[in-house]
Amino acid sequence: MDDARRPGPLTSFAPADRPVMPELSGKRVDGDGQVSLKALRGKVVVVNAWASWCAPCRVEAPGLSRVHEELQAKGLRVVGVNVNVSVDAARSFEEDAALAYPSLHDPQGRQLLRLPKGVGSTVGYPFTLIVDPQGRVAAARSGAIGEAELKKLVTPLLPA
Repeated sequence: MDDARRPGPLTSFAPADRPVMPELSGKRVDGDGQVSLKALRGKVVVVNAWASWCAPCRVEAPGLSRVHEELQAKGLRVVGVNVNVSVDAARSFEEDAALAYPSLHDPQGRQLLRLPKGVGSTVGYPFTLIVDPQGRVAAARSGAIGEAELKKLVTPLLPA
């Protein structure tokens, strides 16, 4: 596996130690309304921060879409957070990758600055947070995340 695809550290939190995920909300990249994590409370939410110029983001996006589609009926939602200054570049990425999930547009990274300290590194992209149905961060992955690992992390959080 080349460096662009090598995952970074994984941080997992025991249920009693899970930090509360702040509300992230804003306009969707595709212009079709708003995205709000608060509206998804009760679901397992995968929050994936990405940028169109990020090669590992391009590699992982199809897998995130497949997991979203496969596990949506079981209570999983994937939400992207795009940091591109240009919404047009972000829209092109979404179209090229045929993303099955919405992304909010956060060009200054203000939404991401609200994440609790110690949740993981938000310095590079992509990074992914797994949010439990109670709205707490169960895990954080720096770097690209593969389908198998994502399923392994979210499945125990989904209803039986």
